[in-house]
Amino acid sequence: MSIETSSNVRGWFHERLEASLVRQGIPASPSTRLYLVELLAGFAERPTEGVLSRPLVFQLADALESDGPERLEKLRSLGDAALYSLGFFEDFFERRGVSRSYVVTMGGRAYADAWALSAFNPREAARRDVYGELSDGFEDFVEALDDVRESTALRTPQDIVRLYEKWKRTRSPKIARRLRSEGVFPAIPDDDDVLH
Repeated sequence: MSIETSSNVRGWFHERLEASLVRQGIPASPSTRLYLVELLAGFAERPTEGVLSRPLVFQLADALESDGPERLEKLRSLGDAALYSLGFFEDFFERRGVSRSYVVTMGGRAYADAWALSAFNPREAARRDVYGELSDGFEDFVEALDDVRESTALRTPQDIVRLYEKWKRTRSPKIARRLRSEGVFPAIPDDDDVLH
């Protein structure tokens, strides 16, 4: 299924995000759900080349060299870029030798700093709890966006192989459930098999 016109894109992402959050048991406030739908729709409606064009550490340095509202905006943008990019383009980071944990740390920190700064910015006060929730649950929200990606036209034939490779590294029960839903049943070796 492909993403339809922009008038329907928010509804399309809303349906898929809601299903993903339920399927994975990820709690999210209504404000955070809305924020994530807007984030997905925003990236779908505008080119994303700039999202991955600069290393995250340079984006963080730019943010930390800024002051006031500009700093908060750059931190939020960094958190958004890390969340979206890791959720939709994890292979991009893997091919460049950038670890998942590094991107999770950068994105989580950006949202945590945005949360702290939003206390001093009345225009951002309504998003303060959203930033805190995204910081605390960053990795879970990445998984939710990865699940949304799988339901888009961006899904490639290598996704199941990539998912299996990820399961082999992490042995995550969530990933095993997703593999089973695709008809792949990962085998866990017996202790005897490992010893021989």
